[in-house]
Amino acid sequence: MKNETQAIIDLLHQMGLTPLDWVDAKQFAALTGIAEQKLTHRKREWPENVVWMKQSGNLYYSIRGYNKWMTKQANIRYRKACGLDQVASKSTLHETVPGIKSHSRTQSLQRVSVQRLELDAT
Repeated sequence: MKNETQAIIDLLHQMGLTPLDWVDAKQFAALTGIAEQKLTHRKREWPENVVWMKQSGNLYYSIRGYNKWMTKQANIRYRKACGLDQVASKSTLHETVPGIKSHSRTQSLQRVSVQRLELDAT
């Protein structure tokens, strides 16, 4: 029976369907491909009670919450890459900042006249 259940879960996973939402770390790691040892570190980035929660001393992870979070992150990265967020952002600085003046001297190029060079071979 256990092999049949695992086969059904594997088949549903291949089809992109999840039979359960909240699963333990082992199942979550198997479904997402994230190493089980890395979940504790990664959950710091994820919103509590959306992607993960602690219940009765155990950690559970939400497949739906994780997918929602990943979709949101992908959308943020896409908008940044396309420059869509730059239009929406506005500077809150209301004062002008003077330009930086350098006190170092940069040598300027000088014009050189072209003269014929004659070598005396004596």
